[in-house]
Amino acid sequence: MTLITVWSIGSFWFFNEISAINVIVSIAGLFILYSIYREVAELFILIFLSFTTTYALYGFLFLFNLPIWLVMAASLLVFIYLFAYFDQKRSYLKRERSIFIVLYGLILAETFLVTSYLLISPFNRSAIIMMVTYVITGFSIEIIGQKSFKNFLPYIYFMLASFVLLLGSAVWSGI
Repeated sequence: MTLITVWSIGSFWFFNEISAINVIVSIAGLFILYSIYREVAELFILIFLSFTTTYALYGFLFLFNLPIWLVMAASLLVFIYLFAYFDQKRSYLKRERSIFIVLYGLILAETFLVTSYLLISPFNRSAIIMMVTYVITGFSIEIIGQKSFKNFLPYIYFMLASFVLLLGSAVWSGI
C-alpha cells in the first residue's frame, strides 16, 4: 500500500502542472502514509488512492500513449488490491469476498474505460472514479455489511450532487 501511495503521489507531481494542488495532494499523501502505518482511516485511504492512482494511470495513458488494454489491466489490478485492503481492514464482504472484490475492480475498470472517452480533464475523470468508489464502498458498508438500504441513500445523493457539479463545471474541450 505504501508503494502505491508513493507511486501515485509521484505520478501526480509529474503529470499535474498546478503546484498548489500538488502540495495539497502531497500533504494528504503524508496523512495517508501515516494512516497506513497506524492502520486507521481505511475509507479515506481507499478514496484518496482511487483518485491519485487513476490520475496517474490517465497520465500514462495519454502522455505516453500506452494501449488502453494495458492501462485498464493495471487499473483492474490496482482496484482489486485497494478493495482487498479495505475489506481486510473492515471485513464487510464475508463469504463472497473474492467475488465482490473482483466485481468492484471490474466496475471501476469499466468506468475507467468509459471516462477515458469523455473530453474532460484527467482531474475530472479521476474525480468520477473517486465518486464511483465512494458509492461502491457505501454499498459494501451499508447494504452488504448492515443490510440497510435507508443508510445507503446519502451515499447516492452525495455522489449524484457531486457528479452534477463536476460535469457542470468541467471544461469540455479535451485534455
